[in-house]
Amino acid sequence: MKYHNWRSKIESLTPPEMRLGNDIFLLDADYIDAESAIEYEPFKIDMTIALICLGGSARIRVNMREYRLQAQTTTIILYDQIGQLVEHSHDFDCKTIAMSRDFSNALFTNIGDIHPLYSKVADTAVMNIENGGNVFGRYYSLLADLVRSPRTEFKLEAAKHLTLAMFYGYSYEQHGISEDGAGRNRRKELYTNFLELLRTNYKQHRDLTFYASALCITPKYLSQVVREVSGRSAMLCIEEYVITECKALLSSTTMTIQQIADAMNFPSQSVFGKYFKRVVGVSPKEYRN
Repeated sequence: MKYHNWRSKIESLTPPEMRLGNDIFLLDADYIDAESAIEYEPFKIDMTIALICLGGSARIRVNMREYRLQAQTTTIILYDQIGQLVEHSHDFDCKTIAMSRDFSNALFTNIGDIHPLYSKVADTAVMNIENGGNVFGRYYSLLADLVRSPRTEFKLEAAKHLTLAMFYGYSYEQHGISEDGAGRNRRKELYTNFLELLRTNYKQHRDLTFYASALCITPKYLSQVVREVSGRSAMLCIEEYVITECKALLSSTTMTIQQIADAMNFPSQSVFGKYFKRVVGVSPKEYRN
């Protein structure tokens, strides 16, 4: 699985006055008509991307789940997720905010109760903003004014606070995240820590015991927490991470099935094939074809 080379393309497409160092890039939809800028195969993304759709339509996949973009929707794709543009209409119009990994990490580090928001965004990439679309529009305008400002003092810090305020004030409401008791917050924190462990270890570990041990809880309690917070089983979350990567490798690379099995740390191609067919319903070869 390759990383899309966002940095070089964004630097060539973004006017200097619409970027803040190497941390924030603001783009309009014109770039999507440049065929060289479009990535139709699945790719891992190395930035956090927010798309505010103003008109037209497009179909995308995020972690191999398909979404339709149209006016009054916004899309957030987090770094390390797998993205794919399937198609777009000739009149597709959007504003794009691209944030570096370091910038995104700074937003979600040591914030505490914003972690549930991070996991919700990871689970649901596209939001309908029909009742509050102007919030994202105002955020984009304020951010653009900040980036274009001739004053250089504390620009990056101001951008972080502005972005964080947008997440708190708008996305909390959209995702149905509200204040609750300490016990509930603790379970949300455990779930988010589980997802972070999963994001960095799914190629090496597909067993629930590893993640429970790393979190210093029992597998049974981890299963209970994940189901309560997400509505899915912990094993399903693990399988989705593994299978999403496998599907993307099968779809977008020329790697052999044996090479994919090796890359995903399966003991053999046969074991990989049985795992894939159990979860997906078809063999890796059938899926690729």
